Amino acid sequence: MIFPARLLIGLLILTGGAANAAADDELLKTQPFPAEPAPAPQPPPAVKKAPPVAPSPGAQARQKGPPGLMGLPWPQTPEQVSKTLDNLYAYLATEGDHRQAGEISGVIERLWRLQGGDTVNLLIDRGELFSAQNQNEKALPFLDAAVELEPQYAEAWSHRAYIEYRMNNYAAALGDLRRALALEPNNFRALDGMAKILVQMGEKKAALEVYDQLLKVHPNIEGGQTARDELKKEVEGQGI
Repeated sequence: MIFPARLLIGLLILTGGAANAAADDELLKTQPFPAEPAPAPQPPPAVKKAPPVAPSPGAQARQKGPPGLMGLPWPQTPEQVSKTLDNLYAYLATEGDHRQAGEISGVIERLWRLQGGDTVNLLIDRGELFSAQNQNEKALPFLDAAVELEPQYAEAWSHRAYIEYRMNNYAAALGDLRRALALEPNNFRALDGMAKILVQMGEKKAALEVYDQLLKVHPNIEGGQTARDELKKEVEGQGI
């Protein structure tokens, strides 16, 4: 199992330079020189300056990083990443505004990727690229290599579960999601995927329990509350 992973990593390193060069070529193509030279710049009109206003408390903190970071500084070390995630999970679980919750969850997903190395994340990205082209058989070896390279990285298991789900390998996907959640219990993407797979497998009572857990972690996740309520009606009709 070690050899295929190393082979894939070697191929990624060899093709990385060519891919970057091609990307540079495409960038040049999309930014042509203008047909006519730009007019000479004109001096801006004089503007009367408004008197300075003292910043409100916490304004400086809110300017640090993207809005979903909730004023926290962008983490620089693994320890800071873990601490920041804990704080953002607390915000996410109590945030009442749907848009703000979406911004928080977006930052959380970016921080998840910081927990993996560049190589394993590149393997995940290559696999996702094949999956987006409906070539899941080609995608799976990259995700196999990712979980082999970083077995303590929840995102590797979660992304491989997604590929397996698309290939209708529900049992394998469910097993990978359990591994992801054992490493990161607040991984709302893994919880959402597990709930959907359990519904597909007819395990609706178990799916309802997972939805309940999902909504504790991310109450505003898109479609989560609706799916949970509809499933609850079905399960209650079965006499729980």
